[in-house]
Amino acid sequence: MKSAAYKFKDVDLAIDFRSLPQHDQEYLRTMFYETVLSRSVKHSGKSFKEYYPYAENFTIFSNLGDMVDTMLEFSNPYANTASHLLNGKKFYMAWTYDA
Repeated sequence: MKSAAYKFKDVDLAIDFRSLPQHDQEYLRTMFYETVLSRSVKHSGKSFKEYYPYAENFTIFSNLGDMVDTMLEFSNPYANTASHLLNGKKFYMAWTYDA
C-alpha cells in the first residue's frame, strides 16, 4: 500500500469483520482513517506518512499474540494501535514501514 492515499479496502482483516456489529465495523474503519490521516503522530509534529515512511501491510487482528506472530514475519519494523473494548474485546491494527 505505497500509494498516495490509504484506503480501508486495502486493509487485511485477520478477523471475521462482517460478523461484528455495524457500529463496531464503523469504529474500526474510523480507527484506521484517524491513524493514517493523523497530522501529528505521537506529538512529533510529523504526519503519518512522514513518521512511518512507506507504510503497508495494514492488518486488523483480534488477538495480540496473533498480531505479534504475524508482524514478526516481515523484514521491516512494524507499529500498531489498539481499539477500545468493543463488546468486551480489544482489536489491534498493525502495519509495516521503512525504518
